[in-house]
Amino acid sequence: MTPRTGWMGGLTAIGVLCLVVAAAGLLLHFTSTSWQPVIAAASFARLAMWLALPALALAAAARQWTVAVLAGVAVLVGVLVQLPGYVSASASANGSRLTVLQANLKLGSADPAAFVRLVAADSVDLAATEELTAPEEERLLKAGLGDHLPYRYTSPGPGSTGVGIWSRFPLRHGVRLDGFQLGVLRAEVMAPSSRITFLAVHLLPPYPYPPREWLSETARLRRILPSLRSPTLIAGDFNATVDHSQFRRLLSDGFADTTQQSGAGYLPTYPANRWYGPVIGIDHVLTRGAIATSSRAVSVPGSDHRAVLVTVQVDRK
Repeated sequence: MTPRTGWMGGLTAIGVLCLVVAAAGLLLHFTSTSWQPVIAAASFARLAMWLALPALALAAAARQWTVAVLAGVAVLVGVLVQLPGYVSASASANGSRLTVLQANLKLGSADPAAFVRLVAADSVDLAATEELTAPEEERLLKAGLGDHLPYRYTSPGPGSTGVGIWSRFPLRHGVRLDGFQLGVLRAEVMAPSSRITFLAVHLLPPYPYPPREWLSETARLRRILPSLRSPTLIAGDFNATVDHSQFRRLLSDGFADTTQQSGAGYLPTYPANRWYGPVIGIDHVLTRGAIATSSRAVSVPGSDHRAVLVTVQVDRK
């Protein structure tokens, strides 16, 4: 074996490995399963898809044209899967323009002063908070959150079981929905030109809990969505990415994910308290009867999630 043959063989081996991982990512995106390892792996499907690019480059360099063609197909399919999230929808709603914040507070340990500064700096109109403990709610109010969002419907609880809705506008008909262990709240927001149904959502994660609980709660939420009065905004920690087919099933009956709707692409939000930064996007805001014009992830000191900040144009109702 000549040095050149060995070098090209090494490139081919690495390229094939990258292609296998990329193909697995695509398969995970389209797979619906209750097997916990596959559900967990699907969280990283989007990252795996990108390995089709080095697979193509390495196979071409090694003149392995069969591998190159397969890698090219994987690149094309990956682009078709991901490209819609980078194309913004045209804004046609004619009602209220609102800023919505979705934030997981990490067992009530998020910095309350920093959270209030974020709300004030971005003129937030509606906020959903998960893992809201009673002491954290008190700290948020002492830090001045009520000065910016004077109306609230909250259900604080120990650990990760607390949820809250905070609003610049009056709220009515607040209720905590049955069948969700970590909490789902619903309230009607009396915005100036719209009456908005707003949900704050925290679904059980598929790991380390038994995945059947996550599957059950996702299915339960899906059954509820068609009955909600439009316009509707749903903000929460879904413990699911857009590569989970179970999450994408929620995007029916006119619902859309605001990150993709606004053309922001993919916003990783978790884990935010690691040196390598967040790698998966499990925090989302969904809309029906509204169009998201911008969406971005922002840091919340003390939390292990980045918050999602969204601007929406809501239908006049």
